[in-house]
Amino acid sequence: MSNLSKEEKRKVAKALVRKSMSIGKKPNGDYDSVSIIYNSTDPSCAEFANMVEEECWKVGAYTIVRQYASGRNKLRYQLTPEESLKKMDPLAKTLAETMDVRMFIGEDDDPTWSETISDKLKLTAPFRQRLFEIMDGRGVRWVYFGWPVAGAAKAYGLTVDRFRKIFFNSIRMSFSKELLDLCKFYSTALGKANRIQITSDDTDLRFSIKGRPAIVDDAIISKEDVATGDVGLNIPSGEVFVAPLETTAEGHIRFPIVVIPGFGRVDGLSLTFKGGKVVAYEAKKGAEKFKKFLNANTGEKDRIAELGIGCNPGAEFTNGSIIIDEKIYKTLHIAIGNNTGSYHGTNKASSHLDMIKEMSKGKLIVDGKVVMEHGTPVRR
Repeated sequence: MSNLSKEEKRKVAKALVRKSMSIGKKPNGDYDSVSIIYNSTDPSCAEFANMVEEECWKVGAYTIVRQYASGRNKLRYQLTPEESLKKMDPLAKTLAETMDVRMFIGEDDDPTWSETISDKLKLTAPFRQRLFEIMDGRGVRWVYFGWPVAGAAKAYGLTVDRFRKIFFNSIRMSFSKELLDLCKFYSTALGKANRIQITSDDTDLRFSIKGRPAIVDDAIISKEDVATGDVGLNIPSGEVFVAPLETTAEGHIRFPIVVIPGFGRVDGLSLTFKGGKVVAYEAKKGAEKFKKFLNANTGEKDRIAELGIGCNPGAEFTNGSIIIDEKIYKTLHIAIGNNTGSYHGTNKASSHLDMIKEMSKGKLIVDGKVVMEHGTPVRR
């Protein structure tokens, strides 16, 4: 199916509010305050966002809804004086200090919207980083709910029908037993582990995860998750992730395709790590986009932040929509940048960049034992 029926949308919206995010009355008797941002360029995304807000109302939550569009966001940066961009947005700060739940529904309809305004984007980087810190410190629950925005499909070279089919298959599979079984296998393999090695014909990367918890992205923020600081999720879901010790990454890794939100696609990106930091990079095509991305951000933007393992058998490559691509079964991903909050890391940065690697020719080795080979679990 390339779409969700209206009934399915309503069921998903209800499950998102009540089950995944546990929105409603708080232990102190107050009700949750929920911020919802959605991409307004796609009517189906707007319809779903309205359903989510209605489900919030049904459980007593207070809501604030804002529209998003890549073109409008770009225009804001173009029109706003630099003096204003250099200051903290008081409205955004107030929201960060008061909201209990943050939702983003959709994605960029123009994945390259910020490529020509990276200098202006850089002016707001310290404040974007500070907002992350405020929300992490308060334990604000968050969800990035991917929605197949028509504009993004065209940017990724897919028909809207094909893009929606991939998305909705991934969403349906997010709650499956097969996905949960894969998540359990990899979370067990990474639990209490120390040394990680990723190898293939073009990769040899090593780092430590000693003392860091393996987090399961299973479309539900449980009470146990909240107690351990795991307050965020993606839908489509289906990954196990862990924050490496930030100074331990050594070696090199190559990613066939990296899509940088706001900057576009880089082909054949190779990174070299030393002491946990990217010390060299090259690309077959688009290296200048990676450079612009780094220049537009602040903090530990180029330090290793995450190892993630895709566990969603319903996901397929879109070569652009990160929320789908990072969940694909038989892949893993490395991220650089921010990893505080639910990641349990120490990097403070204004960005978090996921880079996906298909593992059909690779191995994932944990404390000397192969746990993934040719993309599939090695069960003993």
